[in-house]
Amino acid sequence: MAVYDRSMDTITHSLLGALVVRAAFPASGSQQPLSDRQRMLVGAIAGAFPDIDYIGAFIDPMVYLTLWHRSITHSLVLLPLWALLLGGVLALVFRQRHAWLFVSLMAGTAMLSHIAADLITVYGTQIFAPLSTWRASVGTTFIIDPWFSLIVLTGFLAGLGRRFPRLPRISLALLAGYIAFQATLKQQALAIAHRYAERENLQANRIAALPQPLSPFNWKIIIEAGDRYAASYVNLAGGYQPVTNGTGILAGVRNTYQDAEQLNWQTFYRYGNDTRAAWQIQAIWENPQLDNFRRFAEFPFLYRVAQREQNTCVWFTDLRYVLPYMTPPFRYGLCGAISTSDWNLQRLRD
Repeated sequence: MAVYDRSMDTITHSLLGALVVRAAFPASGSQQPLSDRQRMLVGAIAGAFPDIDYIGAFIDPMVYLTLWHRSITHSLVLLPLWALLLGGVLALVFRQRHAWLFVSLMAGTAMLSHIAADLITVYGTQIFAPLSTWRASVGTTFIIDPWFSLIVLTGFLAGLGRRFPRLPRISLALLAGYIAFQATLKQQALAIAHRYAERENLQANRIAALPQPLSPFNWKIIIEAGDRYAASYVNLAGGYQPVTNGTGILAGVRNTYQDAEQLNWQTFYRYGNDTRAAWQIQAIWENPQLDNFRRFAEFPFLYRVAQREQNTCVWFTDLRYVLPYMTPPFRYGLCGAISTSDWNLQRLRD
């Protein structure tokens, strides 16, 4: 799924930045320059700015996806630097050189909204880069959430005019309430997972509930037990009705997320379900060429073993990004001869 290759969509980030600046820095009664629309333009530009790291994808896609993305441009440590740089440039653009500090403050606020919006997704954000590569994630919201974007768009459109000056702030309050609602749904999904693990006597190392596409009620549940995972897809609203004659993503979504009482649990293995070959797969997984992917993947498992002419390819992916109706975006592995140590890192794209 292409959206997994990036953060929350940049358009929503841009609109959110404009909305936050409009709500926090209204021009009416302010002694500072720039009209409301000019200030919203500053917020829109700064709100999109952290995704400039996408340039790294053209340099080294593997390193970008697993190490560079959501790092220094999404860092709270470096936020003041980016705010001052962008604020200074925008102050010159608007011919308000003397107001560079005020423009920088608006830019920094918009960038902070971008970081916060990425934090609520599951990808993880290196908020302390370059001091640390640790990725923070609250995991309440899917990476593209139509309801989240709709609330932001409504507030943004209201902010373009002066007829409803309170609507931008009301929209932000509504957005915070929506995220809080998603957090309660996450706790419900986790409770389902704990009950299943207890019922099946699973010695769970970790349990996760991940938001899913199109609806805040759709969740993926993952239970990690040793080198295997139990995973299922639940719709917390209930009323599951499968689609029998539909095709495409919408039908796939409808058929995947089931009622809590009738979940279909699947098992995935980190090194495959062939115990005789598991030690070889583990050795390949621990190859230094996969260091970056190992740091990135939270629930790695063997995706596929395939023969390619004289070579064998062993592919891994991250269960966080596996959807039954889509091809996983992050599939990395090594190709080479089993009898030798000559392996080459590759990304599976077909």
